[in-house]
Amino acid sequence: MALSARSVASWHERPIKIAAPLDADEVAIYRAVIRQWNSGERGALNVSAETFSIDVTFPSQEAECGCLAGLSPEGLLKASHSFHVLTRSDLPGKDIRLVDPNEQSALIAKNDPSVTIREGRSVHAAVENAFASGLFSLSEIAFDKERRHAVVSYGFHCGLLCGNGAMWVFEKTNGEWKRTDRMCGGWVS
Repeated sequence: MALSARSVASWHERPIKIAAPLDADEVAIYRAVIRQWNSGERGALNVSAETFSIDVTFPSQEAECGCLAGLSPEGLLKASHSFHVLTRSDLPGKDIRLVDPNEQSALIAKNDPSVTIREGRSVHAAVENAFASGLFSLSEIAFDKERRHAVVSYGFHCGLLCGNGAMWVFEKTNGEWKRTDRMCGGWVS
C-alpha cells in the first residue's frame, strides 16, 4: 500500500477544492463523528466550514496491516490532496455552528486558557471558555474500493495546550456507518 514517489513529492501542493457536493455516505460519516465526539452536554460546537486534507504519512507497516489496511492508495491520495466546503444541509442542527476556520482561530488565541488564566480567570472558567470558542475540524474521507470502510480524522483545537484529535475507521453495516475498533492513533494536548 505504499504511496508512489510522485504522490509523496506532490504533498506540498495546495489541496484542491472539490466543487461537487458531499454524497450521502460522506454526510453520514461526518454526522457520526460529530455525534460521537459531541455526545453529552458540551453545548454548541464550532465546526470548520472547510474540511482538511487527511494525513496519510504513516509508517508503511501501519498503512499495510494496521488501521489503513484495505483502503485504496488512490482513495487515500485523493483525500490527502483535497478539501470540501461544508454547508448547513450537510451538518444541520442547533448544536452545530459552521465557522470560518481562520476567524475562529483568532478567537481561540484570545480565549486560550494560558492567556485567560494569567488574566485572573479560574482554571475551570478558562477551560470552559476555551471549549466554547474551540474549533472542531473534519478531514476528507478515504474509502475502500467497495465503499464499505472509510477513514476520517478530526481535530478539536481550543488553545496551545488545549485540544484532541484522532483518525477513526468506519464500516458500513446494514446501510449505516459505524465506528470500528480500528484506530490510527490520536493526540491530546
